[in-house]
Amino acid sequence: MTNNIFTRSKLNPILKPNLGNIWENFKLYNPGVIYFNNKFHLYYRAIGQEKNWQSTIGYAVSDGGERFKRFNKPLLKGKGRFEKRGLEDPRITKIGKNFYMAYAAYDGTTPRLSIAISGDLKKWEKHGPCLKNFSFEKAGGIFTNWKNGKPIKTKVNLEWSKAGGVFPKIINNKYWMLFGEHRIWKAVSRDGISWQADNKPFLKPRKGSFFDNAYIEMGPPPIKTKKGWLVLYHGIDNKMSYRLGYLLLDLKNPNKILYRSRKAIFGPEKKYEIQGPVDIITGGIKMFQKLNKKEQKNLIQKLNKNGFMPKVVFCCGAVLIKDTLRIYYGASDSVICTATANINDVLSAK
Repeated sequence: MTNNIFTRSKLNPILKPNLGNIWENFKLYNPGVIYFNNKFHLYYRAIGQEKNWQSTIGYAVSDGGERFKRFNKPLLKGKGRFEKRGLEDPRITKIGKNFYMAYAAYDGTTPRLSIAISGDLKKWEKHGPCLKNFSFEKAGGIFTNWKNGKPIKTKVNLEWSKAGGVFPKIINNKYWMLFGEHRIWKAVSRDGISWQADNKPFLKPRKGSFFDNAYIEMGPPPIKTKKGWLVLYHGIDNKMSYRLGYLLLDLKNPNKILYRSRKAIFGPEKKYEIQGPVDIITGGIKMFQKLNKKEQKNLIQKLNKNGFMPKVVFCCGAVLIKDTLRIYYGASDSVICTATANINDVLSAK
């Protein structure tokens, strides 16, 4: 079900929780990335072992893409009612002279896709929730919860929105974005700040024995290639395994899907990708944080034994440098890793 075309870094995990920083001493994961001025700029989600955990966004820089210099303070913290529980899963795009960060603002109940803009990758101006009049249910969303290892579909009437990948080019005088989990939607904007989403999904899970037969979620921002816009997305099956698949979209008309991979091109295999404090385990990370290290280890072993342990590689960042596609991903929702593949191998994967 998976074409193994990526080579993992021998340094994986390349970033782990820093026990010396309370804001990032529990989990690091789901990083966005941009390659600019011959450097890799990484923006990652961090959670500390605090009573009322809150996700913040950390910042790290690298010359080669594997060894990063990280900063001791979070780059962005949650402020206001929409960000009460923090900022999640940043994705970075450059359009013209500006950089656009799409992230989920989380208030403890509902994630809302939000936009921040920077001219130098260090100082970011937040513009708040970006989707106007978006209703998850009315737009055809079906919320998938896990129970006993199987998806249960229920409808919810929420603003629920996250996982935004902004195209790195203005097309037909519009900014374009794909976003969402459980389903993926398309949205357009005139200014890159206020977005209007379609009223029906752009992409849905597939029926049958596919890697994406339970639900799907958007990956990194689309990447321009000679064959079309490369859109990496997460496919989750009914065994709770997260894998990467891809779409190819027409360069001039991104509404047109040219190809959808039948098999995943990357999936969890290594120990650091299949054993960790995954967010969607029973009780969630708030419950997990209350356990000591021995209890955490025992819980993971129990869930693995019973087949209820999600196996997760989650990619928010990818860069194409010449013929090398480098992805950055969260492994088991707890550490950050990287892997590379030749772009021609990716585009020819079936």
